Amino acid sequence: MIAALIFVVSIAAFMQFFVFYSRSVIAASRKHALSENVREVTGISGEMVEDLQFDRLLQLVELCPGSGSDEMGIRAVRAYFSGLGMLLSLVPQAPSGILSRTASWLKQERAACAYFAAAALDQRMAYSRTLLSHGARS
Repeated sequence: MIAALIFVVSIAAFMQFFVFYSRSVIAASRKHALSENVREVTGISGEMVEDLQFDRLLQLVELCPGSGSDEMGIRAVRAYFSGLGMLLSLVPQAPSGILSRTASWLKQERAACAYFAAAALDQRMAYSRTLLSHGARS
């Protein structure tokens, strides 16, 4: 019985730290202004990125070579996005009240994940340009 309690508390603590880590990675990406190149490639206009663009943006991130420093953050945000999606599917669509506010918050968090993916793509594109410019000089 005590082993089961320790297991449950450990899982709860891990989930809490996972959410904090994911949200901190996402918050750091909000400081990154998206370049015109990324906006042109992805079709993003304005400051907001829709949550439905997340998967497509991650596919583009995977196509673009990176330095490898962002891999753990990308995996964490991908898992966080999936978890938010599961929670969103459990929340009934109510016209008003706490459930509608919860659904709205979940959608905002998923949109922040999509912005993170766009910022990661922007950083990888900049890294690729740097590699190309160094290769052209050699």
